[in-house]
Amino acid sequence: MTRRSQQMDLDQATLDEASFTVVDVETTGMNPLEDRITEIAMMKVQGGQLVEEFSTLVNPLMSIPAYITDLTGIDNIMVHDAPPAREVAPFIAEFLAGSVFAAHNASFDWGFVYNTVLRESGLTLGNPQLCTVRLSRRILPSLPSKSLGPVTRHLNIEIPQRHRASGDAFATALVLVKYLSYLKKTYAFKTVGEVLRFQSARASSFQPA
Repeated sequence: MTRRSQQMDLDQATLDEASFTVVDVETTGMNPLEDRITEIAMMKVQGGQLVEEFSTLVNPLMSIPAYITDLTGIDNIMVHDAPPAREVAPFIAEFLAGSVFAAHNASFDWGFVYNTVLRESGLTLGNPQLCTVRLSRRILPSLPSKSLGPVTRHLNIEIPQRHRASGDAFATALVLVKYLSYLKKTYAFKTVGEVLRFQSARASSFQPA
């Protein structure tokens, strides 16, 4: 196996220069080992700007359950002519190289992306992971729900198309930009390492600057 993603020095990577790749996947189910990706979107954020994006339907080579189609609108006909994961996986690894993997509920999306790339191309991803749900718990503690809908409504961000990868990834990228700006102003954070520690630390561990 080959480790594809570049390693970064998290305490030297500045928030102004670091690359964050915001990812959202739609899938055939919840198990990253047994289920498959049906759609993926990746939005690259750098310096507070969306600088590059990619999205595609993916043929999962298995039937999409009816309840998934009801949620996402993606059915078997839509993915019939889409590229299979073995064609998409190398590009995913290339797009993620040298960046921070970010998502809303990052463990879910990371599980599918990591296992898909490993299974289909033999590449082992090693990106640091930033979760906007975890940041929401720290930054918006009084918000009753930290799911993407309530968070974006609170921040006056419109989701172009809910439960489709490109719409959810775009909205999450805007959430991330707002959060990074807030952390820079409120806590004087300058590096990726500080933000990654913030998402996991106790609330009392950091005091406003």
